[in-house]
Amino acid sequence: MPRAGRGRERNGQSANASPIAPGAVRRRGSRARARVASGGVRSAVLGVDGSAHSRRAAAFLARLAPRPAAAVTIVTVVEPARAPSIALLPGPMRGRLAAEAAALERSRMAAARRRAERASRALVDAGWRVRVRVLAGVPLAELLRAVDEARADLLALGARGTTGLERLLLGSVAEGALARSPVPVLIVK
Repeated sequence: MPRAGRGRERNGQSANASPIAPGAVRRRGSRARARVASGGVRSAVLGVDGSAHSRRAAAFLARLAPRPAAAVTIVTVVEPARAPSIALLPGPMRGRLAAEAAALERSRMAAARRRAERASRALVDAGWRVRVRVLAGVPLAELLRAVDEARADLLALGARGTTGLERLLLGSVAEGALARSPVPVLIVK
């Protein structure tokens, strides 16, 4: 398979038509780099956020021929709903807001589980062993923790495409993963 951004053609398709953004694969860590370079991903973590890009990342991983006993851990992270000034409110109102926040979080966790389960179907059909994890926390930190716990060779994500002020204020999980991941990162657009 040609590398993205090299301009070579194979089977009539330009490498630039690849779903992988040019320069979006960064390799780190000798253990993971050696396995990925040899064509053998034994364990991968797939970050799923419900976006079209994360669905394409799942489809891309499903198209890779897994090694025997290869596994993918699908991780979706829900940021907890918090009301920082809740302590300033009267007691009955605090209780009601806390109950509403808990209901909202349960609803968001259930939706996240459904998204992860949808992503797992194609991977299971392709021969991957799949584990689904729905976590609460900061997305980048939880993804990196999942990479470490799974002893993954690869972290795959969809590029969300944030730009301008939103990117400046919130940052990009994909950008943070490229900078901080101990394993190669695959970002699919």
